Amino acid sequence: MIKKNIQPAQILPHCKRPSPIFSTSSTPKSAWTIPNPELLSNKKINKEFISVDQDFPLNVGWALKENMKFSNKGTRKHIKKKVLQYLQGFFLSGNLKAADRYSPEDMHADLEDLARNGEISVEDVPMVKTIKGWIGSYSASFKKEASERALTEASNDEHALVYNTGSSRTNKRQKERVGD
Repeated sequence: MIKKNIQPAQILPHCKRPSPIFSTSSTPKSAWTIPNPELLSNKKINKEFISVDQDFPLNVGWALKENMKFSNKGTRKHIKKKVLQYLQGFFLSGNLKAADRYSPEDMHADLEDLARNGEISVEDVPMVKTIKGWIGSYSASFKKEASERALTEASNDEHALVYNTGSSRTNKRQKERVGD
C-alpha cells in the first residue's frame, strides 16, 4: 500500500545521516626526497636525491601558458620592400609580353645577380619556394584589383550598358538571330 500524501517530516526520523570521520594531520618523521631530474638525465642512474624544501630545478612560471612556445610563428623572414619592387617588375613585364614572362627560378637568378652587383643584400634574396608563394598571392590580388578597376571604369563610362540578365555571355542562338 502506497501513501500518496507523505510529508518530509514523516520521512526524516527514518533517515540516518552519516557523521564524518576525520583525523588530525600528521607530521612526517623524515624529509621527503625526490630524484634529481638533472642527475637522472645521464645514462647512469645516481642515487642522489634532492629535498622538496630545496629550490625547484625549473624556473618560476615555467608552466604558464604565456611562457610556452609551440611553433615558430612570427619568426619567418619577410620579403624586403626593394625586393618586392623587383619581383613586381618581373611579374608585370610578363603580363605585357608573354615572351618576357619570368619563371620563379628566373626571378631568383636575377635577384641573385642584383645581390652580386650590390643593389640588394644577399640575405634579402628569397628562396624559389618563397617566390612561388608570392607569385600565387600576388597574381590573385592583381586579378582582383584589375577586375575591380574594370568594373569602376565601366560604371563611370556613360556609354556602358549594364544588363541584369544573370549572365554576361550571349548564347549562340542570340548571335545567329542578330546576324540574320
